[in-house]
Amino acid sequence: MHVLFRGPTLQRLRLAAGLVLFVFVLTHFLNHALGIVGLEAMEAARVWRTALTRSLVGSALLWGAVAVHVGLALLRLAQRRVLRMPPWELVQIATGLAIPFLVAEHIGFTRLATTLTGASDPYVFVLYGLWPGKALMQTVLLLIVWIHACIGLHYWLGLTTWYRTLAPLLLALAVAIPLLSVAGFVAAGKEVALLLSDSADARDMLAQARRPGAADVATLRTIIAVIEWSMAALVGFALAVIAARRLRQLGGPRIDVAYAAGPIVRTPKGPTLLEISRSSGVPHASICGGRARCSTCRVRIDRGGDALTPAGMAEATTLGSIGAPSDVRLACQIRPHAALAVTRLVQPDAGAGLRIATNRDEIKGMERTLAVMFLDVRGFTSLSERRLPYDIVFILNSFFASIGGAIAREGGWIDKYLGDGLMAVFGRETGKRRGCRAALRAARAIDLALDDVNARLSTELAEPLRIGIGIHVGKIVVGRIGHPETATVTVIGRTVNAASRLESLTKEKACQLIVSREVAELAGWSSHGDTYQSVQVRGLDEPLDILTVARARDVPATLPEPAAPPGAPSG
Repeated sequence: MHVLFRGPTLQRLRLAAGLVLFVFVLTHFLNHALGIVGLEAMEAARVWRTALTRSLVGSALLWGAVAVHVGLALLRLAQRRVLRMPPWELVQIATGLAIPFLVAEHIGFTRLATTLTGASDPYVFVLYGLWPGKALMQTVLLLIVWIHACIGLHYWLGLTTWYRTLAPLLLALAVAIPLLSVAGFVAAGKEVALLLSDSADARDMLAQARRPGAADVATLRTIIAVIEWSMAALVGFALAVIAARRLRQLGGPRIDVAYAAGPIVRTPKGPTLLEISRSSGVPHASICGGRARCSTCRVRIDRGGDALTPAGMAEATTLGSIGAPSDVRLACQIRPHAALAVTRLVQPDAGAGLRIATNRDEIKGMERTLAVMFLDVRGFTSLSERRLPYDIVFILNSFFASIGGAIAREGGWIDKYLGDGLMAVFGRETGKRRGCRAALRAARAIDLALDDVNARLSTELAEPLRIGIGIHVGKIVVGRIGHPETATVTVIGRTVNAASRLESLTKEKACQLIVSREVAELAGWSSHGDTYQSVQVRGLDEPLDILTVARARDVPATLPEPAAPPGAPSG
C-alpha cells in the first residue's frame, strides 16, 4: 500500500473525507478570486460550481464528507489519553474545532436557505449581506479553514519522496490562493456596494430576488443555533471523556517504561507509547502524528513484548514496507499494559549531548585551549557492505545514542558526526584542566557503554562493535564556519588534526585509547613512569609523547584534582 494511504480504516476514511472537503474549499476560494476580474465572472463560475456541489451526487458526497470528517475527528479527540502534542497538531485541532462555529451562519444563509426556503444565493445577494460589516469575520474564517487544510496536507504529503522537491511551489500556491481569494472578495464587495448605491435597476433586482422572509430567517437562525450548540455539546463530551479517563488513571495501576539511553517512566496503563513519551517529556520522533502512516516512531522491544497485543493491519503494513524485524513496533500503535523496555530507532530532532554556541566571540571566531576527542568504529565499512540501509542506520543510532549520553554527562560538546565516528570537545566552559579530566572520564564511560550496546545488538551483529579513541589538548580556533545559510560553530587547528592522528594510531598500536602526555598530566593522571612513547605525528613539528591504553575503562574512575603551576589559573 502506498505510504499516503496507510493507516487504520477510520483514519483513511477521515483522510478521504478531508480531501473531498479540501476540493470543495479550493474551488470555493478560486471562485472568490475571480472577483478580481469582476462580479460577472465570479457569478458565472458559481453557477457551474453549484451545479456540481448541489446535485444529488455532489450533495451526498459533500454532506457525507462533513459528517465523516467531523465525527471521526471528534472520536479521535475523545480517544486521546494525553493532551500534550506537537504545536502543529494543537493548531490543527484548534482550527478544526473553531471552523463549525465560524461557518455555521454562512452555511445557514446560503446552502440551507436555498434548500429549505427556495431562496436564491447569487454572489450579489451574499456579498450584500457580508460587505462591509462582516468582511473581517469572513476573512478570518477563510484563513482558519485554509490553515487547517494546509497543515493536514503538509504532514500527509510530507511522507512522500517527491514532496520536498515540490514544496516551494506548493508553498507559493498555499500563500497565493487565500490572498487572491481575499482580494477577489474585497474587489467584488466594493463592486456590489457601488452597484447598489448607484443603480436603481440593481436595487430592484435585489428586491425581486428570492430572499428568505422574516419567518424563514427566524427558522434559519434557530437551525444555526442548534448546529452550534450541538457542536459545542459534542466537543464538551469529547473533553469530558478525556478528563474522566484521566481521573480514573490517577488512581489506577502504573507500569514502568524504560527507554534505552533514556529515562525510566512510571505511567498509567492505557496510553500509546507515543503518548507516554509526549506526556513524560521524552523526545520521540513522529512525522505523521501517530497515524501509523510513517515508521519514524518505531521502537525495538527489548523486554515485555509478550504482553503487547499483535500488530494490526495498519501497523503491519507500515512495518512491512521497511522490512522491520518482528521485535520492532510503532510507538503510536502499542498500548503497554505491563513493564516494557524499548529502544527508539529514529533520533528525535533534539538529540542528547548536542549543544549550540552561545558565546558571541566563538561565533565570530576565537582561539581556545581545549581537549579534543576523536572516535571511530573499527571495521564498520566492511560491516555496512553486508547490511541493509535500515540496519546500518539502526546500528549507528543505537551506538551514538549511548555514547552521546556519556559525552554529554561529562560536559562534552559533539562538534560533528563523521559517518561511523565523531569529534567531541571538552573544557569549553570549565577550562583545559577540567576539560582533560572530563575527556578521560567520557572515554572510560564510552567503553563501558559499549558493552551495553553490543549486548543489545548481539542479534544484529556477527561480532561486537570495536572502537578507537584519540585525545589531545591544545590551542584550537572556534568559530562559525561555512556557507552563510548552513554555517555552524566548529573547531579547527593542529590540535584537532593531532587528535585525529592519535585515533588512527590506535589501529597500529592495537589499543582502544591513545592520549597525549599533555592530556594525562593536565588531568592529573601522570604516574606512568617510562610508559610514554614518542611518535611523530603528521602536521606537528615536534614528536608527541603518547600514552597507549588497552581499554578506555582502564582509566581511573577517580582522577585527582591536578595542581596548577604557580601563577597559573586554576581552570
